[in-house]
Amino acid sequence: MSSNDGGVNYDSNPVAETAIEGTEYRIDSGKEGTAICVSTRPAGSWDWSFVCEARWDGSDLRTKALERSVRTHLSRAISSAMQDA
Repeated sequence: MSSNDGGVNYDSNPVAETAIEGTEYRIDSGKEGTAICVSTRPAGSWDWSFVCEARWDGSDLRTKALERSVRTHLSRAISSAMQDA
């Protein structure tokens, strides 16, 4: 892990993963469970890139670092993962 990876352990299971228009998104818990970490990689790649930390309010992902359509898609992925758990 590097200093700009948000402390994400990419060897552990993510909270959720989804793809949006050829980019894979990975959602992990961060900061000892007090934040959500979002990472991306091009489809077919092995290397994740940390994008940002966000907040989960129980229904929506909150961050200014991602556009609204991406946040909406990721919110659905988190909700689905939580229902499956």
